[in-house]
Order: sequence, then C-alpha cells, then structure tokens
Amino acid sequence: MNLNPIRARAIVKKFGGTSVGTVERIEAVARLVAKARHSGQLPVVVASAMAGETNRLVALGNEIDSGYRGPAYDMLVASGEQVAIALLVIALTKLGVPAKPLLAYQLGIETDNVYSKARIKNVRTSELENLLAQNIVPVIAGFQGVDEDKNITTLGRGGSDTTAVALAAALKLGACEIYTDVPAVFSADPRLVPRAREIARLSFEEMMEMASLGSKVLHVRSVEIGAKHGVRIHVRHSFLEREGTWIVPEGEIVENPVVSAITHESATSVFKLLHIPAETAFMAKLFSALSLKGVSIDIISQSELEKGYRLAFSVSAEDAPLVQGVLKGFLPPGIESQMLDGVAKVSTVGVGMRNHPGVAARFFTVLAKEGIQVHLVTTSEIKISAIIDRARLETAARALHTEFALDV
Repeated sequence: MNLNPIRARAIVKKFGGTSVGTVERIEAVARLVAKARHSGQLPVVVASAMAGETNRLVALGNEIDSGYRGPAYDMLVASGEQVAIALLVIALTKLGVPAKPLLAYQLGIETDNVYSKARIKNVRTSELENLLAQNIVPVIAGFQGVDEDKNITTLGRGGSDTTAVALAAALKLGACEIYTDVPAVFSADPRLVPRAREIARLSFEEMMEMASLGSKVLHVRSVEIGAKHGVRIHVRHSFLEREGTWIVPEGEIVENPVVSAITHESATSVFKLLHIPAETAFMAKLFSALSLKGVSIDIISQSELEKGYRLAFSVSAEDAPLVQGVLKGFLPPGIESQMLDGVAKVSTVGVGMRNHPGVAARFFTVLAKEGIQVHLVTTSEIKISAIIDRARLETAARALHTEFALDV
C-alpha cells in the first residue's frame, strides 16, 4: 500500500469532554468531521468521555476504595470513552459518513502496566491505514491503552491528548489538532485572571512546563511526544473556525517574552516528614515506594533539624491518598508525618527567562508585597514555582500577571 497520498491528507482531530458533552454537541462534532472529509481531508478522530463522566466513574471507585489503582480501576474509568465514540459514530453514520469506533485494544495502543498513569510503548497503525485507504473515518477512544497481559490501562487525566499526538506521530504526520472549549492557550487561566490574553505560538518546552505546572489545556506527555517526533500541535476551539495556539519548536518563534504565562495548580498537597535519618538511602527507598504506586513527586525540600532532617515534598491532591497509604506502611517509629492541605502552586514560565536576570527577584517581591507566605519553591531555566496558601492563589496569579506585563 502506498501510504504517501494517505498521509498527505490524514489529520488527527481530538475532541475533549466538553466538545462531546451532550448529544447536540456530538452531532455538531460529526458535522465538523463531515465537513473536513468533504474538503479532502482524511480525519482520524480521537474522543474523550462526555464532560463529567470520568469524574463520576472515579467517584464511584473511590466510594469503595480511594486508594485502589489497579486493572479494575482502569477498566472502570476507561468506559466513558466507549460511550462517546459509539455516539459519535452513530452521528457520523446519520450524516452518511462511513466511520468505525475503535477501543485502544482493537487498534493496538500498547502501554506499560502503571495503572491510572500508563505510558504508551507502541502504536500499531495497520488498522488505521486500512480504514483510511477505504475512506472510512476511524473514531478512537482516547485516554486508554492495553498492557502486555491484555488489561485495559489509562494514561492519566487528560490522556486523550496523548492518544491523539501519539497517533499522529505513529502515522508520521506533521501536525495534530486538539479541539477544546477555549479558543486558544492563554497567558493565565481566564477564570482566575480576567485580563489574560491569547498566545499565538508557544514552544514545546514552554508548553511542557505549563502542562506539568497545572495548565489543563494539554496533557504533558502529549507535548513530550510532539516535541520528540516533530508533531506540531494546534489547540483550537471546537466550534469556531479560527486559528488557536500552535505548539512548535522554539526556533519557529521569532521573539520570546521574558515570561510567557502564569500557571497554577490549585489541587496540591504537601507532605512533611520530621526527624528522618541523614542517609540518602532513606529517601531512595521512600521515593522508590511512591514511584511503584505511580505517584509523581513535584517539589522536594530538605533541611537539617536539631535531631535528624526535615523532608517536604508536594504531589497532586489526586495522589495524596496513595502517598498516605505508602507512608503508613513505610515510616519507622519516631518519624512524624504531616500533610499540608489547602495549598496551591503558582508559577511563571517563559524561555525568555534564560537570558533575563532578575525574574526571581520580581517574582518574590510581588509575593512579599501581597504578604503571601511561600511553603516550597522550585526553579528551572524557564520556570519559577512556589507552593502558597490556596486562599491567596487568585491574588498571587493576578499580581504576577500584571508584574510581567501580560495583562490585555
């Protein structure tokens, strides 16, 4: 089969939960896909579960055991996407568009077995290529995969983005469209910072930092895959025919501002361990145990006490029950554990920070002027993040946005 003509016309289009949140919206998505096909494109569609459905399924599982993350959990939360793609194929068929729904195991999206946070190892493209050659629209369940034991796995919240970009990479396409309920990526969450502005272009590196620091627009691993395989990502509104934000290599951006965006993560938890031993082996064993449970550690801080050391680290609030479970069975007598809830993370992000001194001074001066206490801090070449009280998040985000000249 000569795939070049197929690849020249193929385009992956991913639709998020709000885009398929009602039957009416599903039918609107079907019309958009039909229009794209009529214009000569060969759409490869990826859909999330209907808005709110994954939350409902997670809540059901948590009612029974909030600490369980295994194959049954992934089977449960992956079921929402099955409903969405089935309804979308029905809507496409109604419009006379031949389409086929595909779950991850049918397509061949192979992952590891880290349940609830699996990573894609391989994507088989033969079924996709056969369908595209027949001008049939593949409609694929996002967010899910299958491990070597044929268990259903899930890729983490927002994982449908990763499904879409991974498919574009496997098909060797140069771009992937992510349709959502916002017209573009903004310089901050407009719900928190009303004067946030749209960003036309962001580098892969900036978007990876933003996604890892709390921006809900894209799943961080989708950006990693895009950067690795050269798949440009176009974030755009589901029902507005206009350009959104392009995520591209840094070299394609003519001029970088000092700070491109202020991001936040409101659902954060901090754990403090007091009087831990001085040996590095303790931390090695602790973080290995947390890693086995699929917990991603964010900020880590260590300081010396009169007796032993103090260790503090932050995780997403979603992972807090897993951390509590690990600590309960791991900590020896004499080590005190505390969980600090009611905190959030606020960050500045921008590749321009590399060449502009004084960003940290301005960041902490703003927080000091507002009387905002900082619990933990981490930095890199292109970001500064601080854990602060959640009640002060809006004040911090708006003040930082103004300080770095991002206001509309």
